[in-house]
Amino acid sequence: MVIFINVANNAILRANLEEDKDPEEYGITAVNHPLNLTKDQLSEVTVLTTSVDVVVAICVIFAMSFIPASFVLYLIQERVSNAKHLQFVSGVTPAVYWFTNFAWDIANYAISVAMVVVIFIAFEKKAYTSSTNLPALIALLFFYGWAVIPMMYPASYFFNVPSTAYVALSCMNLFIGINSSAITFILDLFENNR
Repeated sequence: MVIFINVANNAILRANLEEDKDPEEYGITAVNHPLNLTKDQLSEVTVLTTSVDVVVAICVIFAMSFIPASFVLYLIQERVSNAKHLQFVSGVTPAVYWFTNFAWDIANYAISVAMVVVIFIAFEKKAYTSSTNLPALIALLFFYGWAVIPMMYPASYFFNVPSTAYVALSCMNLFIGINSSAITFILDLFENNR
């Protein structure tokens, strides 16, 4: 706004100069020193920025809650149709069975992590993609997958219908993820209000 007014005032000044005067020698210089934000304004900006970050985190929680829950679908289907039993009878050991499932699931999960990171980079979310935060984000997402995928495997024994398991485990992941994020956000607000 200040620049626009300065340019307009310079145009008016130079248009009204006498004809024997050089317009390039005359001009108005404007300097703008805005006031610092008050504590209330700064607090509002901080809460707004934090709120946007929480919404982004919840969107990531939604995406990353459905992916691990989908890994039990084939496990349930194999158990119910006795394909798992057939593999064990054919000589596959339980260790090999579970390791290959985990390796395949972590490989599929890595694709999802790569897509999440690419989206953050594309939208230039500096809170997640700065040079110090990006490696931490990638590590956090991979460690989440490393922890949550084995937690889904025992749950496959509680269900006989894969779609029911998918909905239940997705809801469980969402409940845990959103509640822990909300609690962290609320506690952070209380800490800032001291």
